[in-house]
Amino acid sequence: MADPALCPSDEASAPDGAVSVELERILVDGMRLRLGHRGPLAGAARGTVVVLTGRAEFIEKYEETIGELATEGFAVAVFDWRGQGGSDRFLDRRHRGHVVRIEDYLADLAAVLEHLERRRLPRPFLMLGHSMGGHVGLRYLRLEPERFAGAVLSAPMLGIRLPMPAAIAHAICTVAIRLGAAHCYAPGQGDFHPERLAREFHRLTSCEMRFQDLCRRLERMPELALGGVTYGWLAASLRSIALLRQPGFVEAITTPVLVCQAGRERIVSNRAMTEITRRLPRGRLLVLPEARHELLRERDPIRQQFLKAFGAFADEVTRRR
Repeated sequence: MADPALCPSDEASAPDGAVSVELERILVDGMRLRLGHRGPLAGAARGTVVVLTGRAEFIEKYEETIGELATEGFAVAVFDWRGQGGSDRFLDRRHRGHVVRIEDYLADLAAVLEHLERRRLPRPFLMLGHSMGGHVGLRYLRLEPERFAGAVLSAPMLGIRLPMPAAIAHAICTVAIRLGAAHCYAPGQGDFHPERLAREFHRLTSCEMRFQDLCRRLERMPELALGGVTYGWLAASLRSIALLRQPGFVEAITTPVLVCQAGRERIVSNRAMTEITRRLPRGRLLVLPEARHELLRERDPIRQQFLKAFGAFADEVTRRR
């Protein structure tokens, strides 16, 4: 991994009423990542929440959450992973969700944290990782257990709900990659289209208002849209999930971790999430029975339950520092 080099800043623009963040770009392995950060709304910061977004997400999708965290006294940092959002894409066909290996995302996170250190964002750091971001975050904690005071993972991708056993899916991906199709869509995947997104509504959230907000954002900023996953992305993810399941792997993670699970989950595996959480030395599980996958895009009562749990956990782990 090359040292991140600061690239020219983007303009920190946002829709009316949105929370502004300072946007800039850092260079990692020759790819420009888009990074946003801001301080607390008032007073001294309680620390910095580093938001690790899910697959196909982007900074603007978290504006509501950023505002709430800033109001509660936190500085906040959030970035777009390589290959999605406003960061550089791998392929000319930019809708294809692709990565060569999950370790590339780990390089993104390491570079972002180094940049935040140089920027002297307030310590301690707290992780807030959603779905794929939660998976990458847990992998990072295995490497650097002391970097974060604690981690809150929202529906982390510790297993994927597939129409076939994971071993068969991985075998299909392996054959496809050997035949030169790593950049091709996996079965059932395709380019982004509003109608395709609309069909995902009930799997993602029960809050129509926040779902329509997402649709409007992508209509205004189509360059942020991402479609389905490639054989390469799926193979990389299944390899990384298998690594998490190896005996002794997550047992070496000493960071306090709160895993928040959606009771009506239809995208990631709750069974895998529960099993891995039990193996974490300082892990605990919170089940939100009525929630769907996107806990921070849910109805207000569900979101408030999640944010209350986040606040209590943050207080607990920062008091120990």
